[in-house]
Amino acid sequence: MHVLVTGAAGKVGRFVAAGLQSQGHRVRGSDIVEMPDLQETVVGDLGDFDLVRRAAEGVDAIVHLGGNPGTKPWPEIRNNNYVGCYHVFEAARELGIRRIAFSSRAGLLSSYPGGLQRTIDMLPRPKSLYDISKTFGEALGYMYSSRFDMEVVSVRIGNFNPDRDHPEHPHQLSHGDCVRVFTAAITHPGVKYEVIFGVSDSDWAMYDLDHGRRVIGYDPQDISHVAVADRKTDVDDDLPALPWRVPKRILITGAGGNIGRVVAAGLSQRFQIRGVDQVAMPDLPDHIVGDVADPGLCAKAMEGVDAVIHLAGVPSGGSPFEEVMACNFDGTFQMMDAASNAGVCRFVFASRAGLLGPYGRKNQRTNAMYPLPDSYYSISKVFGEGLGHMYANGHDMSFVSVRIGNFKPDRPAPEHPHQLGHVDAVHLFERAILQPDLRYEVVFGVSASDWPLYDMDQARQAIGYEPQQVSQVAEADRA
Repeated sequence: MHVLVTGAAGKVGRFVAAGLQSQGHRVRGSDIVEMPDLQETVVGDLGDFDLVRRAAEGVDAIVHLGGNPGTKPWPEIRNNNYVGCYHVFEAARELGIRRIAFSSRAGLLSSYPGGLQRTIDMLPRPKSLYDISKTFGEALGYMYSSRFDMEVVSVRIGNFNPDRDHPEHPHQLSHGDCVRVFTAAITHPGVKYEVIFGVSDSDWAMYDLDHGRRVIGYDPQDISHVAVADRKTDVDDDLPALPWRVPKRILITGAGGNIGRVVAAGLSQRFQIRGVDQVAMPDLPDHIVGDVADPGLCAKAMEGVDAVIHLAGVPSGGSPFEEVMACNFDGTFQMMDAASNAGVCRFVFASRAGLLGPYGRKNQRTNAMYPLPDSYYSISKVFGEGLGHMYANGHDMSFVSVRIGNFKPDRPAPEHPHQLGHVDAVHLFERAILQPDLRYEVVFGVSASDWPLYDMDQARQAIGYEPQQVSQVAEADRA
């Protein structure tokens, strides 16, 4: 097999490339520095699509390890970990390369109590832009597998040390098992989309490794031994609520849009509203016209603001990546960062109920279900929810993600369980900014229905949202 390894000069990449070569695979390496141990190399930046396409041309599979590790500022990590990752997937799609192994991170679950076994169905809890770039890559993997018939395995790597061959803790991945897991990820037949843990075995079973054995045949051979006295036992997952104050001035981004106009009009009877949009907002005396991705505009918009309702962004699932990146990714980051810097106490983010669309109509949707985004627009919502988790837990700004269903400006009353009525939209966002005693919540933004397709109890308990509008759906229409 001919394999492209991105990040082939890195601490993991060197071992993966050498291991694949020792098994008889032909390896091409890509990195920003020279790779003297490889005969086939492409040196350059993953932010250059033409270079990535050239690196991928003619290969059978890609192991994507490239990108910035650790803490980096947004412009740098944006180019290398977000745009670069997109370039790898898009080049593979254009060239007909069906199999990609993406290097994700076991640390996405590090915020869970130490006594809980980590399983694949646990929702990620990212703590940094680097972490969020891994949820981004996993989301891209699902999208490309579902829309373009590609085969993607996300390998959540644990701690890897080039100087330590044998694991000493369940978080660790040995040299030999590192090669084994990526070999399995690109060679195992019958894969569609999988996420597995890339750690070695341990007598303290902190990670569910049986899943990797079942879906890609990864059977780690190295094992760590941890004394019982050294094993964590805490399972308490309760985090304290963050400080909150009764808001007086609310910033609404996208205030000139379909939802923004309704919410702004409804909340203006009780709060001072400041609107931000790229279009004029004649009904709002306090408004700013401009781009939400402009850091200066964001800082100005936050002056005197207590809470933010962030609705702005490209609203279409068919929008190209570059447009979504500029509006939804950059805009959400700049707004949330400015809000944190200005001491805003509550950030409410407009996400999308459609993140759970692929589960079908036979299963009630709950916020414990893993998001399955099928467009760049949907992936931007996964990004926003991850960013909210980072700011809530690292910067003490409470966050509510409202997964909005279908909203029609010319249809005030809901006709389907996916829909959000106008009265409920105002009530929902009011509860999202007024509910004290929370840190991070994800709730569904839909009206009630006699067909309970969404679990609305969680929104009632988390933010006190009691939908007043109810859709009626005939039994024959519920298939």
